[in-house]
Amino acid sequence: MRKLIFILSFFFVIFSFSPSIYEIIERKNLPAERTFVLEHNYMFDYNFYLSRIRQGMEGRWLVAEKYYNQPHSGSLFQVFYLFLGKLGGLGGLAPSVIYHASRVILGFVLLVLLGKFVSNFFTGIWQLVAYLFVVTAGSWPILVKVGNSFRFATYMGWWSVIDSLQRITIMPHILFGQIFLLLFIWRFSTFLDTPSRSHFVTPGRWPNGLLPGEFWRNGRWLFWGFMGFLVGIVFPPTLITVYAIFAVMTVLEYIVILNHVILNHVIPDLIRNPIGIQKLVQDDTKASVRHDSKLSVQDDKTRQLGITNIILPRIIFVLLSFPSLIYLQLMLKTTPWSALALFDVQHRMPIPYKEYFLALGPMLPLGVLGGLLVLKNREKKLLPVIAWVLGIFLLFAIFEKVPTQSPLRFTEAAIHIPLGILAVFLLQQLWRLGEKYRRRGIKVIAVITIITVITLGLGVMLSMVGWLTDQAYSKGKGTWLVPIGAQLVYPLSDFMDGIYYLRDNTDKNSVVLSYITAGNDIPAYAGNFVYIGHANTPDEDGKEKIAARFFKGEMSQDEAKEFLQKERISYIFFGPQEMELGSIDNLVSVYTFLTPIYNNSRVTIYK
Repeated sequence: MRKLIFILSFFFVIFSFSPSIYEIIERKNLPAERTFVLEHNYMFDYNFYLSRIRQGMEGRWLVAEKYYNQPHSGSLFQVFYLFLGKLGGLGGLAPSVIYHASRVILGFVLLVLLGKFVSNFFTGIWQLVAYLFVVTAGSWPILVKVGNSFRFATYMGWWSVIDSLQRITIMPHILFGQIFLLLFIWRFSTFLDTPSRSHFVTPGRWPNGLLPGEFWRNGRWLFWGFMGFLVGIVFPPTLITVYAIFAVMTVLEYIVILNHVILNHVIPDLIRNPIGIQKLVQDDTKASVRHDSKLSVQDDKTRQLGITNIILPRIIFVLLSFPSLIYLQLMLKTTPWSALALFDVQHRMPIPYKEYFLALGPMLPLGVLGGLLVLKNREKKLLPVIAWVLGIFLLFAIFEKVPTQSPLRFTEAAIHIPLGILAVFLLQQLWRLGEKYRRRGIKVIAVITIITVITLGLGVMLSMVGWLTDQAYSKGKGTWLVPIGAQLVYPLSDFMDGIYYLRDNTDKNSVVLSYITAGNDIPAYAGNFVYIGHANTPDEDGKEKIAARFFKGEMSQDEAKEFLQKERISYIFFGPQEMELGSIDNLVSVYTFLTPIYNNSRVTIYK
C-alpha cells in the first residue's frame, strides 16, 4: 500500500501541475513580441512571492518590502520565501523555478504524509478509499456546455485554494502550513499512533508513547515548539487553527476519558464495594500499583490515562509558538508592514456560506453523518478528526466578529481531509453493517457511493484542467499591451527587456518609479525597490494618483524634482502603461532634467 500511495501521490501532483506543463510546452507558439513567464494563481501576488525569493538569492537575511520606497526595518514576514531563495540559489535556479519546484515538492510531501495519516484509521482497501476521498474531494459539479462537449464548473471556483485540483500544488507557504497542520494534529493527538495501537494512552506514558522523562530529555518538546513558532511566522492562520483544534480536542478527550472511567469503572466499583472506594479516596497511596484490584481504578486509571499528560504538551507547544503571533502583531503596527493588516480591514472578504457548503461537495453531508456516528460509537481515535472540523467552524464564528482578519482565510485549513476521513468511516460502517446482517443491498449502496464520489471528484479535477489550459491558451492570444487586474496576457518582450536592464545595470537598493504593472514586476524580475506596485504599498491608492500626475506631465519642473528627491527615486520606467496615462512619448519634453539611459520600441528608462 505504501508504494501505491507513493505512486498515486506522484500522479496527482503531476495532474495538478499539468496546466503549467501545458503552458511550458505551448510557449513555443507565443507571438514573437511576447515573452513567456509562468505566472501562478494571480500575477500581483505571484510577483510578490518572487520578490522575496530574489532577496534570499541576493543575500538578505530579513525581508525588505520592495514595494515601499522609504527606509524601513527588515522583517520575518514571508521569510519562508527568502530562505527558499537561498536554498534554490545554491543551485543557480531562477526565482520562478524555485517557486514552482517548491509547489511540486511540498505538494508531493503533503500527499505522501496524507497517505500515512489515514493509515491511523484504516487499513487495506479502506486506506486507499480514504486517500482517494481526501485527494479528490471537491465541489458539487455544475454541468455546463462548452462548444460541443460538457464540463463541470464548481462552486467558489474563484477561491483556488479549495479547488480539488489546484490546492494540491497551491502556493508553497500554504502547503507548508498544511503539512505542519497535519503533523501537529498527528503528534499531539492522544489516541493516534499506529492502526494497531490501543485507544488509550499506555499506562505511565505520555501521548504517542513518550515516557514523562523522555519528553524533556530528548528535546522533542523544543523541536515541536520551534516548528510551531516557524509556522506562525510563515503562515499564521495555520497556527491559530492548531490552537483551536487543540482546544476542541482537549475538551473531547476530557469527556471521553472521564466518561470511560465513570461508566466502566467508578460506578460499577461503587455498586460492588462503596466502602472500599471511600477508603481509597481517603488514602490515595493505596492506589499506586494495585492494578489487580478494581478498587484502585478511579484514581489509578485517571492518573494513568493522563489528563495532565494530555494537556501539558499542548500548553508547552502554545507557550513556545505563541511569541510568533506577538511578533507579527508588533510588526503590523509599523510601516510598511501595517499595510497588510490595513488591506485586510479595507478589503474584508466574507465567506458565502451557502456557496462554501456546496463547494465542499458530497464530503460535507457524508462527513457530518460520519462525525455523528463517531460520537455515537465513541470512536476515540477519530476525535482529532472531529476536532479538526469543529475547530475550523469555531474560527469561522470567532473571526466573523474580528475585523482585522477575514474568516475566509481559515478555509485554507484543509477541512477536506477530516471530512473525507469521516465520510469513509461512515461507508465502512455501512459495509460492516451489510456483512453483519448479510444484506448485500447495503454493501452495494456503500460501493456505489464510493465509486460515484471518486468519479465525480476526478471529473471535477479533469474539468479544471480543461478550464486552466483554456485560460493559458487565451493568455497567449491576448492583445493587451500591459495586463492590469484580472487581464491575462504574456508580457511584451520589450517590456521585460527594460526590466532586465534594471536587473543587470542598477543597484538593487535603488528606487524605480513606474505605474502599477511595471511596479509589480520590477521587484520580482529586477530586484529594485518601487514607488508603487502592490497592495502592500502603504497608501497605494494615494500614491497611484501622484504617479499618474507625474506621467501625465501635470507636475511643474520644480514639483517633479522635489517629488523624486523626497521619494528617493533614482530611475523612471516609462513603458506602454505609463505612456497611456498622458499620451506623452518622451518625458524629457515635459521634465527636461531627466536623462534617458535605455530605450527600445516600447520602453524608455530615465535617470
